[in-house]
Amino acid sequence: MLDSSIWITGSSKSGKTACLVDYFCLWVEKIRKNNSLLNRKTSKILVFAANGDNRQELAERLEHAGAGAPVPVHSTTPVGFFQEEVMLFWPLLIQRLDLRAQFPLRLRPETEQELATELWRSELDKGILRQEGISEYRIVRRTLDLLQLAGMSGTPAEEIKSFLEKGMGGDGGSPQLWECMQQVLLRWRDWCLERGLLTYGIIAELYWRHLLPDETYRKHLTARYQVVLADDVDEWRSLVIYLKYC
Repeated sequence: MLDSSIWITGSSKSGKTACLVDYFCLWVEKIRKNNSLLNRKTSKILVFAANGDNRQELAERLEHAGAGAPVPVHSTTPVGFFQEEVMLFWPLLIQRLDLRAQFPLRLRPETEQELATELWRSELDKGILRQEGISEYRIVRRTLDLLQLAGMSGTPAEEIKSFLEKGMGGDGGSPQLWECMQQVLLRWRDWCLERGLLTYGIIAELYWRHLLPDETYRKHLTARYQVVLADDVDEWRSLVIYLKYC
């Protein structure tokens, strides 16, 4: 039972996290009884939580429950993990995507906002990238947020327009606006990658779309982590994609 994927379902406060901790303890006990199950000295247990607060709480519960575990635990959030992996395996992404920038740099949100506004100045001044009652700052922020939402949900950036048409038809927009949002985002993504500039949205897309499917990367991944534990998976579609690959 401990050698296959286990999905724990239930309503809020029904004990799903407690059950996850119990399975962790069973796995630790199994390892203690049979050290041959340890693949490598560097092998770890990868633990996901939805956000930083939940991550800290879950890490403390696992540490207390499995005191003296023979394998170190690496706790993180999906966003944090994707960023770590993209940075670590940037040379592999250079090969896959023929990138020129040798050293990636993650942009702070305020810098991302400023650079995107400058890059989209023509569309903003012409009124193509505009929505009634929405300031220039907000329309740029909303557009950038779409790339992050697409990346974290495993949605190709090239499909953003169709999702906007289906989900935001009555939100004061238009087919022309949705088309413009998709086009400026694709230009923004490519512009950033040419310069090695990363945002959360670009990082998420790089991970699920290009890094995770790579056979070389998956071999390194499975060698580094023997077990993956995840809490609140329903909040992260991108995490479900990752778990299915594993």
